[in-house]
Amino acid sequence: MTVSAIGHIAFAVGATELISCVLSRKFIFQSESYTRSASAFERAKARRDKTVASVAIKQAQPKSQKSTEKDKKKLEREDEEMKSLAAEVARRHTAANFYQSIAFLILYRILAAEYAGKVVALLPFQPFQLMQKMTLRGLKLPAENPPIFPDVSNVSQACSFAFIYILCSFSIKMLVNMIFGTQPPPGADDGVGTMMETPQSKKIMEQFGVNPDEVQEARKSLGL
Repeated sequence: MTVSAIGHIAFAVGATELISCVLSRKFIFQSESYTRSASAFERAKARRDKTVASVAIKQAQPKSQKSTEKDKKKLEREDEEMKSLAAEVARRHTAANFYQSIAFLILYRILAAEYAGKVVALLPFQPFQLMQKMTLRGLKLPAENPPIFPDVSNVSQACSFAFIYILCSFSIKMLVNMIFGTQPPPGADDGVGTMMETPQSKKIMEQFGVNPDEVQEARKSLGL
């Protein structure tokens, strides 16, 4: 029961992640709109990097104040364009992650109903009190060891479905995503944060009573 249950959970998590990656690639990341957005971002990033290098060279040479201001405005304009395009790329990745989250929520409910109240694994150690809240979640065990656990020193070594599911999510799910998932173009990794800097996003936050400047300060203090 233990080996087959763990294998079933691991296979379900891996298969769901693989299907999600394949469908996301087919319907989102291989679409013309995403390809166009990613290409536009890469071109904007190349222009900005070229301008940064040019400005760095000019800074080592004497030049007028007017020329300095012109270079500064050009760099700010290109930086703003790159951020806007990065936000567009990130929006599509966020949409894919949203649909994937729904799929895993459905999977969790299906597996939770199948393994409700069942012991799916036996830990080789007695977990500490805080960890037991996860390992014993959904289990109702007697105070003493039942006959099905003759070699277990403590009943708290029993492990429920929820803990195995979490372990699979942090291992198999991440591994499958690294192999088959689609990552954003280099430099657009912080696109989710960039999305919060666009005028549209700031307007939405203000409508909900959130100060965009305070959000940005919080993100900077956390190193995000």
